[in-house]
Amino acid sequence: MLWMSRLLCVLTRICLMKTSQQSNDSLNSPNKRKMQDDLPTFGPRKKLIKFLAQKVIKGAKISNAPVSLQRVIEHLQTMHDLDVQKITAGDKVSGLLVVCKEVDSEYSTIGFNGNHPWCRRRFTIAHEIGHLLLGHGCNKSMDDDSLNETEANQFAAELLVPQSFLKKDFAQTPNIQDLAKLYRVSEQAITIKVMGSRLL
Repeated sequence: MLWMSRLLCVLTRICLMKTSQQSNDSLNSPNKRKMQDDLPTFGPRKKLIKFLAQKVIKGAKISNAPVSLQRVIEHLQTMHDLDVQKITAGDKVSGLLVVCKEVDSEYSTIGFNGNHPWCRRRFTIAHEIGHLLLGHGCNKSMDDDSLNETEANQFAAELLVPQSFLKKDFAQTPNIQDLAKLYRVSEQAITIKVMGSRLL
């Protein structure tokens, strides 16, 4: 498995070089147009991220917690050539996104660290989906990279713990441990979401 991880890392570098022409407005590329048709073109980017996560949940026909990443992935595969794979990596590597663009096609692979706890793996997959759908390229400055990571985290938090679901569930079960189990995320993640939603 180690050789596969190393090969994937090499492929990542090669594919990222291929995608160096990708721009910030890749949200509107033809391959993503189905997902992006209804995106608002105004307002803060945080609202757009929340809107996009909600659109994915609606498209995957998910109406309550926990959010099924299997259904999310299957829904996204109707619009993207997308594969999700477990990888072997050191503890500092949570996951990666490989996007390869060719003349008339694009395909993506999300890798997640199979050695991490299951709730962290879920967040990693959701985080990498955020990078994919938000069109984060590789030819960015360090400041842009930091912003991209923040945006991917915001997307993952809304995808795994939708605010509309959380308000209803918190009213019935205002307990962090129980909510973390229900949403299959860490207690830290659910606490941040509860605080951010001003439920406490």
